[in-house]
Amino acid sequence: MFKRTKVTDGTATGQVGFRKKSKVPGVMITQYIEKLPEGKSHPDFTRKPIALTIQEGKFAFFKAIVTGDPKPTVVWSRNNGDVSDPARYQSKYDPNSNEHTFEMPHVKPDQADTYKCFAKNEYGQAMVTVVLNVIEVGFKMTKAPQQQAEVANCNFKKVLKRRSKVVPKAEEPEKKEGEIDPKFWELLMSADKKDYERICAEFGVTDFRWMLKKLNEMKREREEEQAEFVKNLSDLKPIHINADGTASFELEFDLLDPSSSIYLYKDGEMIPYTKELGDKMKHCLRKVGRKYIFSMRDLMPEDAGFYQLDVEDVNMFSTDFKMVDFLVKIQEVKAMEREDAVFECVISAPLSKLMWFGKNMPLEQGDKYDIEVSEDKLIHRLVVKDCMVVDKGIYAACAGIKSCNAWLVVEADKGAPKGKKSARKTTRAGGSGTDLQKVAQEQQQKLDKEREERKEKIKAAREAAAEAAAAEEPEKTADSGAGKDKGAAVEVERIDKTSVAATTTVAGDSGSGHSAGKASGGAKQDGSHADAGGGHSAGKASGGARKDGSIADAGGGHSAGKASGGAKQDGSHADAGGGHSAGKASGGAKQDGSPADAGGGHSAGKASGGAKQDGSHADAGGGHSAGKASGGAKQDGSHADAGGGHSAGKASGGAKQDGSHADAGGGHSAGKASGGAKQDGSHADAGGGHSAGKASGGAKQDGSHADAGGGHSAGKASGGAKQDGSPADAGGGHSAGKASGGAKQDGSLADAGGEPGITSGLSDILATRGQPAELTVKMNTDCDGAWFKDGEPLKSGGGISITKDANIHKLTIHSCRDTDSGLLRFVSGDLSTEGRITVGDVPEFDEDDLHKFSKPVIVRVGQNAAFKMPFQPQESLTVSWFKDGTELKDGGGVKIVREPNHSRLLLRDCLRSDTGEIKIQLKNPFGAVEATSQLIVLDRPGPPEGPVETVETTSSVIEIKWNPPKDDGGSAVTNYIIERQERGHSLWTKLGDVSAEKTSFRDRNVTHGKKYSYRIYAENPQGLSDSLETADSIMAGIMILSGPPGKPKVVSTSKTCINLTWTPPEDDKGVPIIGYQVEKRKKDTNQWLALNAINEPIEDVNYAVKDVTEGAEYEFRVSAINESGAGDASPPSAMACAKNPNMRPCFKDPEDFLVVRAGNSVRVKISYEAEPPPHITWLKDDEPIAPWINVINTEGMSQLVIPSSKRSDSAIYTIKAKNSVGEAFFDVEVRVTDEPKCPGPVELEQTVYGKVAVSWVPSPDQELDDRLYYVVSQHDSNTRMWKTVADRLFANTYTAHNILPGIEYHFRVYAKNDMGLSDPSQSPTWGANSNRVPISSNGVSSMEISFERPPSILVPLKVHTPPKGYQLYMTCAVRGCPTPNVSWYLNNTCINSDKNYYITNSCGVCSMYILRVRENDGGEYRVVAVNSLGKAECSTKLTVRD
Repeated sequence: MFKRTKVTDGTATGQVGFRKKSKVPGVMITQYIEKLPEGKSHPDFTRKPIALTIQEGKFAFFKAIVTGDPKPTVVWSRNNGDVSDPARYQSKYDPNSNEHTFEMPHVKPDQADTYKCFAKNEYGQAMVTVVLNVIEVGFKMTKAPQQQAEVANCNFKKVLKRRSKVVPKAEEPEKKEGEIDPKFWELLMSADKKDYERICAEFGVTDFRWMLKKLNEMKREREEEQAEFVKNLSDLKPIHINADGTASFELEFDLLDPSSSIYLYKDGEMIPYTKELGDKMKHCLRKVGRKYIFSMRDLMPEDAGFYQLDVEDVNMFSTDFKMVDFLVKIQEVKAMEREDAVFECVISAPLSKLMWFGKNMPLEQGDKYDIEVSEDKLIHRLVVKDCMVVDKGIYAACAGIKSCNAWLVVEADKGAPKGKKSARKTTRAGGSGTDLQKVAQEQQQKLDKEREERKEKIKAAREAAAEAAAAEEPEKTADSGAGKDKGAAVEVERIDKTSVAATTTVAGDSGSGHSAGKASGGAKQDGSHADAGGGHSAGKASGGARKDGSIADAGGGHSAGKASGGAKQDGSHADAGGGHSAGKASGGAKQDGSPADAGGGHSAGKASGGAKQDGSHADAGGGHSAGKASGGAKQDGSHADAGGGHSAGKASGGAKQDGSHADAGGGHSAGKASGGAKQDGSHADAGGGHSAGKASGGAKQDGSHADAGGGHSAGKASGGAKQDGSPADAGGGHSAGKASGGAKQDGSLADAGGEPGITSGLSDILATRGQPAELTVKMNTDCDGAWFKDGEPLKSGGGISITKDANIHKLTIHSCRDTDSGLLRFVSGDLSTEGRITVGDVPEFDEDDLHKFSKPVIVRVGQNAAFKMPFQPQESLTVSWFKDGTELKDGGGVKIVREPNHSRLLLRDCLRSDTGEIKIQLKNPFGAVEATSQLIVLDRPGPPEGPVETVETTSSVIEIKWNPPKDDGGSAVTNYIIERQERGHSLWTKLGDVSAEKTSFRDRNVTHGKKYSYRIYAENPQGLSDSLETADSIMAGIMILSGPPGKPKVVSTSKTCINLTWTPPEDDKGVPIIGYQVEKRKKDTNQWLALNAINEPIEDVNYAVKDVTEGAEYEFRVSAINESGAGDASPPSAMACAKNPNMRPCFKDPEDFLVVRAGNSVRVKISYEAEPPPHITWLKDDEPIAPWINVINTEGMSQLVIPSSKRSDSAIYTIKAKNSVGEAFFDVEVRVTDEPKCPGPVELEQTVYGKVAVSWVPSPDQELDDRLYYVVSQHDSNTRMWKTVADRLFANTYTAHNILPGIEYHFRVYAKNDMGLSDPSQSPTWGANSNRVPISSNGVSSMEISFERPPSILVPLKVHTPPKGYQLYMTCAVRGCPTPNVSWYLNNTCINSDKNYYITNSCGVCSMYILRVRENDGGEYRVVAVNSLGKAECSTKLTVRD
């Protein structure tokens, strides 16, 4: 049966946690109580924080939304550090969105960590973790080793000394003439047969028959070696570039031993990798089924090389990763629609396929695209067939990490017929514009020449070897034996050097193999199984010896003590409980073969079944008691149970003679809960047994019940003694004082308060086993009394003394035993007092367990540290854990588990700072005991102490010195590793290592005059430390400076830039020049100012000086820079003035027309360029301008300003710019006008049926403004809408067409110019009424009917009370003839033109719509309808609710 897991995370005292499952993955919920009250809930996350990767210095934040009733409190923390600094961490809560936000402004790399979010309320806790990754700005190569050292799961720091069979370039021996590179054979063994010819051509091998013969021999040997470690090696795919910018190769195989190590090499050097494609490592090796995929990200040119994958020392796969460049890049292509477009390029090395992309999508051969490759695989083309306008965009060609791109511009075919597709064109557009074939031939010749040179060397080497073979054959025969021995010695030495320091233990398990002590199966004679439990015990778990072949099991194997099965002769099982006991759990001896069980096996003391003669069961309760839980002696075979066995004192059944049950209550009391003595076999119960004081049943002779109330009193609640068998009750038992019944003979109740009396009564006491105890009762008079224990009278003797001194009565127990525990009562006449004595021990540890616990626990950084201490189970036992004197609490990285017979402490993700003393304390009411241990956390050492001192520097040697690190990481430093970087290079090279005793290093491989930087790492068994780096570069030898360059020459000048050029120095002193430094000096000053730093040299022999002041004169000089620094300066140049060269005036993008409203100011701005500055003149219609017209001239611009313009200012204004080089003119037309006046009266005349001539009197402004024209609008009674029927009319007449009878028409005429429209001139009505023919009545009188009526409200407005933020629709119905004009008012303010209200009027239905109601929308709304006959209105009130 499974038990519910109980945890103590975040629980209060007495609470038990239950794991609950959240709907959101990754959320851990702990519920404090098993059943929640109705309507209440534990915390949970509806939105958990999301992992974040962000750049250093940015704003980082996590957001979470939690639920729970009552409302949970949210707390944030991190694994490695605190979040109490308000400048770096800010917790916020938005009540509107219910979002909890954790913000980190200007995030830094040290804030990268795992963060935790806790949501707590009184019913539970929810916790979720989230990871923050911070990308450092300005990544340096110096940090790469630090990243490598952080990969603990791959254990690279132990195996970096391993080497591939392909020797690194730096360690390659000098090749003999014509010797074949070992990479040739490695590539062939991993390549397809179709690639043999290409590989042979690349390495210059022409004898294919010899190559195939030797390759087959090598393959057979290699397959035999591979068969020792793998099987089913297949599907080898060489390295290639993926679309996401990574490179990868693949292979499939099955490991014979899953624990075999896999290594990766690049050019013979081992490279570290991670098993997850993350941000920490550049290289990754992932396993998907049988497939192993090696991938590499952030590709750089230096990643090109020879890659190998080995299993142990056997190569499985080799591939060559080459980087190619573009000799000719693709160019922009302009193509016509339905024409083919061609992109073509030339690369530096043969490549069978390039990756082509169009608009960021990969392109493949198909109906739309043709991908062509030349025979030599140097020229690559992409043909985009049948180009359409949608095909335009950026196209790119990628070869590894190199790429080039260009635009495809598709122009529409204007000659194609409208609505039809133009015909497909047979022409091609594009191409590089250069002779690609010539470039490719030159590159091919270069490659062929290199290949032929390799072939000649191989041929010459073979001929020389053949000639020397015959002469050296005897010598080779004599030396062959010695050579093999020497080779074997070298191999042994290599294996010894490259072996891993930290060995991985192969588990030999007795059980599950986790035991730190001894887990052994018991001895058997019949060949049956003897199992030592789960193998987790720190002590000894052993199965019992048997003779019959049956199984003897030592429980679960988790005990820290001894769990043993009892000896049996009959073949039945003897089990030692669950095996969890820290003490001794043993089955009793039986003769009849029936099982003898020692309870659940959880007791820290002794749980034993009683001796029986009849074969019935004798059980010692649940086995959880810290004292003695024993069944009473019986003669009749009935059960005697000692309660639940949980009492810290003594829970015992009373003695019975008749076989009935005697129960000691629930057994949970810290005192004594006992049933009274009975003679008739009826029950005597001591209440609930929960009292901290005394709850006891009175002594009875007739077998009736004597109850001491509820047993909750902190004082004394006692039932009086009765002779008649009636109940004697001391109230409810809740009094903190003294409630005692007096002695009566008739069964009635006697109240306390008479004489004699008890002035000092008994109380509950705790007594230590083996120590004396004394109980005293003081009376107010001298009188006799008797002592009773559990209802039995006591007398002196048997370790008990009863004395009386006047009115003081004493009971002394000389040496307390477990049997002395019980309820003591003193009775004097009708008076009595009682108190419970509880005998117990101070907690103690087993000596073996204490010795094991005292041994230090040693872990590595990031690992978990676990401590376990067994002890005897007891009630009221408090277990506390301390670290360096500070008590540890459960939560965060600390996990404390409390079991009945042991306690465990788990420290997660230990840091180096966690090293210290660990102490466990057991405390009960009798005393406390402590045990201590040590936690040692091993880590990488700290960096060596600086600064780095330069002991010696010469042209051939540099010697440096440093100090050992302050923190060795918990284990001694084994050696130091030294790396070097040459100035101007980014690569760090490992020079070697020295022992820990030596803190200096001599670098003998230096070049005179060059500067070097060094960094030192300390190494211990845990890994490499951070580096100590030299502050400045160290030069080898003395400085060698270059001679002076040639005198600088001024190429050109302007007011913002002076261009210089010079010649290299004639004497560079034999040291290459890496660049130049330019200096300037202003005229009439003596200070030379450098224009660039020495570490930022100018690589070319020309430079544009932009840091100049217009009109100032300068001279310049140049110094050559080499590895030693800047050399002698050149002679200064001639003085150069920073000014523009002379040029004729020209105007920049001027506007030639300007319209201005009369009365406004006129501003005409003209920009120009000229050197020297020109003379500016303005003219109006070729005449000088009036004096009130202002002209403002600034550098490069002239502005004409007329403050208040009039129509008479309209004219053509001319600007004239003249200097010594030439002159320029430009005309600007300025028109000053105003809104036109309306035209005169409009007349209508019908000349032809269906046509009406509209004529009007011209506007008064027609003669003043030649750009004025007219616009005619028409309105008819059918559509009731005005529409423009004529525009830009320069005449004064217009003919309207399609004029129908029976319809009324109206016309409006507007005058319009550059300023806008005039007011309209309205025409008379044309149509039904004006053309109606009168009809005679012929004497018949008729009554005229009129439909006109004043406005009225058909449907009034209703009252509305919408909530804030909701929409509102308000409506009413109005009628009237003629149609009334309807206006809406809010609080007597018209809102018809307010954009916050959408108002409509459709056939008398008037509506008003509010999208979102605001507070200020509340008030009185009123609708007013008005026509020529009257007015009507209605109103309502709008109340906005919150």
